[in-house]
Amino acid sequence: AKAIEGMDMKVTDSGAEQAGMLITVFVLVFSLLSTVIVGIAAVNIMHVFFMLVYERQREIGVMRAVGASRGDIGRIILGEAAALGTMAGTTGLLLAVAASSLFDMISASYLPDFPYKPTTYFIFPWRLVLAALGFAVSFCVLGAALPARRAARMEPARVL
Repeated sequence: AKAIEGMDMKVTDSGAEQAGMLITVFVLVFSLLSTVIVGIAAVNIMHVFFMLVYERQREIGVMRAVGASRGDIGRIILGEAAALGTMAGTTGLLLAVAASSLFDMISASYLPDFPYKPTTYFIFPWRLVLAALGFAVSFCVLGAALPARRAARMEPARVL
C-alpha cells in the first residue's frame, strides 16, 4: 500500500494491512506456544531418561563391572536418545506431510476456485526437513544429557 501511495496513486482501505497484522500476531502467538511446548517436551524427555537410568541401574552396574568406562555408559544413553529423537522426528514429519496433504485435498474439494488459489498451502524444503530432524535429535540428546551423566557416575559396587 505504501509503494502504491508513493507512486501518487490512491489506495482504498481493503483491510489488507489489518489482515497482515492479524497474521503477524497469530504467527507470534503460535511461535511462543510452540516454544513453550518444546521446553515442556525437553523436561519430559529428561524425566523419561532419569526413569530409564533408574530402572536399568543393575544393567549399567554390570556393564561397568565388566569393563565399560563412564564414557561408554554416557555414549550408550546419548545414543539411545539420538535414536529416539530420530524416530520421533521422522514420525512427526510424516504426520505433518500427511496432515498437510489432507488439508490440501479438503481445500481443493470444498473451497471455490479463486484467482491465485494455490495448489498446496505447505512446502517442505529439504533444509526444513533436515532442520526439523536435527532439532528433534538435539532436544532428545539435550534432555538425556543429565541422566546420561548420572548413569556414567554410578559406582558398580553400590548398584550391584
